[in-house]
Amino acid sequence: MHTYNEIMEQDQQLVKTKEIVQSLTFNEEVVDIVLFTGCGTSFYLAIAAARYYQSATGEIAVAVPASELFLHKDTHIIPTKKYHIIGISRSGTTSEIIMALKHLNGAENIRTMAVTCNGDTPMAEVADEVIALNDISEKSVVMTQSFSNMLYALQLYAAKISQSTELMDQLEKVPVLVKTALGNGEQLKQVTEDLTKKRFIFLGSGAYNGLAKEATLKLKEMTQTECESYSNLEFRHGPISIVDNETVVILFTQNETKDFDQALIKDIQKLGGFVGVIGIASAELEADLIIKLSEEVDDLNRLVEAVPYFQLLAYQRAVCKGYNPDKPRNLTQVVNLS
Repeated sequence: MHTYNEIMEQDQQLVKTKEIVQSLTFNEEVVDIVLFTGCGTSFYLAIAAARYYQSATGEIAVAVPASELFLHKDTHIIPTKKYHIIGISRSGTTSEIIMALKHLNGAENIRTMAVTCNGDTPMAEVADEVIALNDISEKSVVMTQSFSNMLYALQLYAAKISQSTELMDQLEKVPVLVKTALGNGEQLKQVTEDLTKKRFIFLGSGAYNGLAKEATLKLKEMTQTECESYSNLEFRHGPISIVDNETVVILFTQNETKDFDQALIKDIQKLGGFVGVIGIASAELEADLIIKLSEEVDDLNRLVEAVPYFQLLAYQRAVCKGYNPDKPRNLTQVVNLS
């Protein structure tokens, strides 16, 4: 299956991505706001990338769906501020991202960058700068290695802009960490092969909120499972009411959140929910499933290490339920507005 192969080849592609980004030079002119944008998976990637970029560089960074930039430009773009717009699209042909970049093109207070897996596209042509990961050519409809590699590319980009050797040293370890993660998927089967579990919820805060949203989308795309995502502590404010013994909650934990996560886990378990935790802090928590990430890098720099777990979860669940992950219902590889 294309989807499975593309998940399992991610570590090799990450090595190539590292070489590509490290070979590039970028415009480092200071702006007021760095705005990351995309659609679907690329928007969820933008959420994680924006929060990473702000932490790494100290510059204000936000994420906005691409359609918002041409439908509601005045609510996102302030004429007196300087912007760097970073558009993300696997294909480079997504209608909304091209429309957004064209809509902003020529404005004196805006410069643009395209991050894509296809550098020979209209998106790349309209942008001022391009990070093109042309070695990635997914045959699957759902985005897997394109997500991890474009996120990794933007982390490397942030490290270069910040001129932080510490960040770069940590990020250089990511391909090996991902290779290890890809070999640890068997432990997910206690969840993915349990068909009494009907509802999945993914929780993540900070940069991991983007991963939680993407994990939800992967499961929806491959299996049409009822699933949702929230920021960790926001889950108590209403959504926890749907938890029962058919519910699985996957929580991305971090050193910053671990002191609050254990109480949340216990609250979910009291209601009958099955809780899995992913992260370095998971070693200090009690849960039904514990996936411990590497201690070699810090929480923000291990974002990509966490990605294979939720991709494999969706893939395994699809196979268990008899779905073909390569042919998700109602979906095409590229969305074009008619």
